[in-house]
Amino acid sequence: MSVPWQNGARMFSTSTWSSPLRRTVLGVPRDKWGRFVNWASGVSSWPLSWHEPATEEELSTLVRGAVKQGKRVRVVGAGHSWSAIAAPDELAVSIDRCRGIIAVDTQREWVTVRAGTRLCHLNQALAQIGLSLPIVGSIAHQSVAGAIATGTHGSSLVHGNLASLVLGLRLIDGQGETVELCAGDPRLDGARVHLGSLGVVTQVTLRVQPAFHLAQTVESIPVKHVIGALPAIARSAEYVKVWWMPNAQSAQVFRYQRTNEKESRFPSRWTQRWFDEAILQAYVFPSVVYLEERVPSCIPPLNRFIARMFERPRQVGRGSLMLSTELPLRHRETEAALPMERSGEAFDRLVRLIDRERLRINFLAEVRFVRADSIWLSPAYGADTCQIGAYTTNVPDGDRYFAGFWREMNRLNARPHWGKEHDHRSEALCLLYPKWPSFQKLRMEFDPARTFSSPWVRQTLGD
Repeated sequence: MSVPWQNGARMFSTSTWSSPLRRTVLGVPRDKWGRFVNWASGVSSWPLSWHEPATEEELSTLVRGAVKQGKRVRVVGAGHSWSAIAAPDELAVSIDRCRGIIAVDTQREWVTVRAGTRLCHLNQALAQIGLSLPIVGSIAHQSVAGAIATGTHGSSLVHGNLASLVLGLRLIDGQGETVELCAGDPRLDGARVHLGSLGVVTQVTLRVQPAFHLAQTVESIPVKHVIGALPAIARSAEYVKVWWMPNAQSAQVFRYQRTNEKESRFPSRWTQRWFDEAILQAYVFPSVVYLEERVPSCIPPLNRFIARMFERPRQVGRGSLMLSTELPLRHRETEAALPMERSGEAFDRLVRLIDRERLRINFLAEVRFVRADSIWLSPAYGADTCQIGAYTTNVPDGDRYFAGFWREMNRLNARPHWGKEHDHRSEALCLLYPKWPSFQKLRMEFDPARTFSSPWVRQTLGD
């Protein structure tokens, strides 16, 4: 049965999302002076003007006007990328007013949603009718269009990234025309991860499945054993991720398996979420980070203390909630994608880098896994992939850490996550993606005047 949902009226309950934190993170990434600022406050820009169209007609008019004036258009999304991918330099466009579910087919298991819809709201709405996305990103405050454009992923060799769920999409191209790409169109694989360079996406149709519960277990394993067993660990459950605090002797392996059990009564998912948000994130972690940034010598023992905080009793809860996390402290992230057979070597290089250069890093490293896909600019194109993330806050060794991380990862021909910090240029990126020429042809077809360019796009894709 197809169920129309006009304007997304059932999706947005102000009482559900009423905390000051959530009002901030779910808003347009713009400060009171009109400056674009991403969530982590590491990227900012001064666009010439801001626009918030509510319909495709308004978007089309906006794009046509920009073409006539020779101005560039950039969609800002939710501002949750650590890279400058969404940073506008001329016309900044927010599609926050383009939210809501358009239609759901519960039998054929698909949903069509407006592009500005936040993943957390989509997850809520789907849960009400017994459906779920098979995979979600770790941060559910992203917009649907932004999560797809950057290749946002979960952690599963059974499932691909969010873009792999796309069955079709609509966009406004560089001529202001509406283009619809459906299953069977060879251009769809090129447009699923588009980096905001093909047009303004307005609607996305996603594959969904019946809602499910997951049982979460957390196991502490010595780091040296994790390094040698990453491929086996990745396949030990439907969803798997690894957290490691630098200087800690053990890493935490999170496993999630489907279950018919009801949600845990204690500690419930909501109890654990309250503890994480109200205690750990509000008081413990900020206090620890404050001390570490000012007294770097205390980072190693405090890291070992924090690592123990990651340990959890077995929990059962709704899949979309178990797989996503509350927003952590503002921090920096970079991430490398490599074929699974190189996962152990890559993680070992990260561990050795921190030890060899005596880097004092106060945030976790994370290992996730993504099934191979055929999406032209997906980091998981052509191979099951291990995605290793290096994170840090404002500590003195942060820049050295990221530089060293990419020095090691580049030796393994790793692909960067589009939404996280990296300085790769088109000359190097074209060697990492076999379909790079095809994407450039698609870009020329959709945006010949480069209306959707930006400084980041020019560095990444070239002129």
